Order: sequence, then structure tokens, then C-alpha cells
Amino acid sequence: MAAEKRTSFKDSKVAPALCNILGTLLILAVFVLCLPITAPRIFGYEIYNVLSGSMEPAIPVGSVIYVEKVEPSQVEVDDVIAFHDGESVIAHRVVTNRTSLGEFVTKGDANDVEDFDPIPYDALIGRVALHLPLLGHAMSLYASNVGKVYLLLAFACGVMLNLLADRLREQQSVRARRALQAQRGAEAPEGEASAESAGSADSAAATSSTTAPTLRKRRTRLARTIIMAVLAAIFVCSAGVVGYVMHGYDKAEKLYDEAAQRYATKRETSEKTDSVVPIQVDFDALRAQNPDIIGWIYCPGTVINYPVLHGKDNDQYLHHDYQGNYDFAGSIFIESTNKPDFSDAKTIVYGHHLLTELMFSCLENWQEQSFYEQHPVMWLLTPTGDYQVILVSGHHLSAYSDLYQIITEPGDQMNAYVNTVTAESDFKPIEGVQANPSNRYVMLSTCAYIFDNARYALHGMLVPTSTVGGVAQN
Repeated sequence: MAAEKRTSFKDSKVAPALCNILGTLLILAVFVLCLPITAPRIFGYEIYNVLSGSMEPAIPVGSVIYVEKVEPSQVEVDDVIAFHDGESVIAHRVVTNRTSLGEFVTKGDANDVEDFDPIPYDALIGRVALHLPLLGHAMSLYASNVGKVYLLLAFACGVMLNLLADRLREQQSVRARRALQAQRGAEAPEGEASAESAGSADSAAATSSTTAPTLRKRRTRLARTIIMAVLAAIFVCSAGVVGYVMHGYDKAEKLYDEAAQRYATKRETSEKTDSVVPIQVDFDALRAQNPDIIGWIYCPGTVINYPVLHGKDNDQYLHHDYQGNYDFAGSIFIESTNKPDFSDAKTIVYGHHLLTELMFSCLENWQEQSFYEQHPVMWLLTPTGDYQVILVSGHHLSAYSDLYQIITEPGDQMNAYVNTVTAESDFKPIEGVQANPSNRYVMLSTCAYIFDNARYALHGMLVPTSTVGGVAQN
């Protein structure tokens, strides 16, 4: 009975083919993600992420727009242009190009009226040549440092899989040749043994002719081995970085959850109101651990429930927790040059934007009107007095914006600050909320990943309460 010879998995063509397919898909995925962001810059295009719906449905939220440089006189009616508006970049459609006055009249497709102020020619960035829906959401995922590490991991893994496929095919070829030689040796008649010895001289001559190809193969294998080793090192190091960072996030989350449970007791009340401080904070116990703790910030319905610190400089708590131990997630802390009792006209509060919802990662949620309406108020508790933080504005800006200037007293500078942030807000304050330059403010700031050195800021008006640490004072 004839038996069919089965091919083992290691000798089949399936394993190298799978490695090739997976490796190629990973490499292509990296290029597909990176090319729309990097390649157009070579040809002079500016790239922006669309954050608001003022140009819907033509340009949806989450799109990426490609802006080409153009002379103002070449802009035509119905062109969509990108322009600077204070700290923001706006993309709206041209209604009129007033060449004699050197300005544009613009309007968002989703807006009922034209933009209030004409756009001067010197504010023009360029004309929107193309937009790609949804790509903006992907940009925010891999624009961070950890996101770049993920891309590097994927690329290294893809190359290694392709090299592994070549290695598997080479090993299969060697095994096949050896099997064939063994089969021929077993089938050769005894009389042919003398012929083999007689042909040894011919074999020696053939050996010299195959030396060069053999050396080339060895060099190829050595080069491939070196590349594999380098990529493996990159992969292991990158995976280690990601693992270390994610472990740090998990550790920080547990630490701050425990701190909230231990030091910030939620008030037990059935009263649903924004006028009652919802938590009580044990500042004596907190400050016994670290006297740099100057407050506690809390926003119901979000993860914002953290101690606030004031260091000798802005680096101290950038990567240290509230106990002073190293922690990549850092702490919530105020600008070092601000007064620690929040008595300045404007106090800047910093927090990281991480891949998890820790710290101030959720600040960008306030660019949605519906989210703001559900969370219009935060609370700031301090050892000397508590404040209701009434949110009046939220928007993107540059890390080098003038809004990061310290303002210690009310006056013209404070008036300009309030006017600027309210004009640029992503949300419209609820009825009855009116920004007042005579009030003190906090500016909550975190990183954003829509352009280089981007930030997202929330601006809140401080309204004093009759409590200290959440406890009513007689």
C-alpha cells in the first residue's frame, strides 16, 4: 500500500508566506499612517487637524486639511482658506476678496452669518487644497512620543518578519537539497562507487568555481543576521519603554485613586446643586506628607480629582508624584512663579496629557459643547479657602502663546486676557455665565497633539465659597 509523504509545517511554504504577509502589512500600515502627514510637507503644504464643525458638511470634524501657499490676490470667491485668528488657525470659505482693502470676508459653511471681522491679507496661511476625513483622529493617536514608539515597534516588527521569511525559505532549501542528496546516495548502484571516486578531480575543480557564490551567501546571511539583531534590539528597547510607561501609568492611577479615597471624602448629600462643595479634603494629613501641596482640584463626573502642588520650578513635579517620588505621570502643579495661595489675577495649572485618562488628558473633551454643558463647573479647595471654578472658555493654543504670561493684578492685561479667551472658546458658556475681568482665574493647561507644541487650555473664573477644605466656617 503506497503511503503519501506529509510535509512538516517547518518545511511547508505556509510559514514564510505568513511572515511575509504580516510583515508587509505592518510596514505598509506605518507608511499609510505617516505618509499623509510627512510627505506633503516636502512639497510645501501646511497640515492642520480640524477641531470644530464650522465647515461641515464639506469638511467634517476630525479631518486633516492640506494648505498650499498662495498669493492673496489669487484667492477666489468660494475658496476655503486657512488663516491666523489670534492664537487659533481657522479654515473658512471666502465670501469676498476685497483686493483694494487687502482683506477677505469669510464664513463657515455651518454658520448662519459671515465672520464678524474681515481677515487681513497678512493673516493668510494659504488655500485649502485637499482634506482627508477621519485622519485627524489618527494623528492624535500617534503624534505623542509613546505613539511614535508604537510606530517604531510596528515597523521593526514588520522588517523582522520579512527577514525571518527569507531565513525560513533558505533553511527549507538547504533541507531539501540534503534530502535529495541522501535519496540519490541511497538509490545509486554499488558499481557506481568507483565512478564517484574517479570523478573526485572533477568535483575539486567544481568546488573552486562555487567558492565565490558561497562567500556571497555567507556575507548575505551575516548582513541579515546583523540587521535582525539591530531590529530585535530596537524592538526590545521600544517594547520595554512602552511597558515601563504603561506600568508607570497603572501605578500612578492606583496611587491617586488611593489618595482620593484617603484624603478627599465625597460629601454624602442628596442635594443636586453646583453651589455646594461636593468633597472635603484633609489638608493637615496631606501637607504632613508634602508641604508643597497647596490645593485639591475636582470635577464631578470626570477623572479630575487630584492634589495640586507648587514646586520650586516647573520641572519639580513634571515627573514626580504628590509624595515627591519619581513618576512619569507627574502631578497637577501650578506655575512656579505664581503665588501658592491663588491670589494672582491668573494662576496657570499644568497637567500631563497621557494615553490613559490620567491627569489632564480629558481637557480636550471640553471642546464639545455637550460635554461642557454636562461639566460647566470644577472645584478648587485650598487650606485657606475654597472656590467654585466656573468654566468660561476652552481652546487650543501654542505653547509659546502670550496667554502663558503671568498676570498678578487686574487691569488692561487682564481685560485683554479675558476678551481673547472668550472670543476663542470652543464652547458657548451656559446662560448666566459671564466672564468678569475683575475676578481671579485659573488656566488649566495640557499638551495637545494637533500641531507641534500644541496645548489645550481651560479657563475658569474663581468664585469664593464659605468653606475651607470643604468644611463650612462659622
